[in-house]
Amino acid sequence: MLARYLGASAGDEYVRAQYRAAHDAGVVELPGTTNFERTVVAVGRCMPVLLRPLDAHARVFTPSSLLRRKLVLLLAILEVRAPHDEELDTPTGSSVLAMFARMAWLGLVFLAALLLGSLLSLPLWLASLAGGAR
Repeated sequence: MLARYLGASAGDEYVRAQYRAAHDAGVVELPGTTNFERTVVAVGRCMPVLLRPLDAHARVFTPSSLLRRKLVLLLAILEVRAPHDEELDTPTGSSVLAMFARMAWLGLVFLAALLLGSLLSLPLWLASLAGGAR
């Protein structure tokens, strides 16, 4: 699910094993991880279509959240593993004008995702407060 969101094909057994090993070592779910962060990950897991807005919200408002740590970990694993390294690092050749148009489009998509993520995160945050701080 997260690998597809990052633009790579589904990870192979090596990627899954490294991802699990990092979780088992305790480098992802750190002390102080809140119920809100766990809820955001759970919602993203159940509804992958919401990962982009949830990630946009986390990127701006909680950059060291559980979702962002999971994404950064998986991206680091994928970047060093073929064929995912080529999928993630190969530039798309185009003109300078097309590059700026794509950057503008991606900026607008990010802003829309941020707005939607903020709207989605508010009830999740309120629900996590009702369930306790941790």
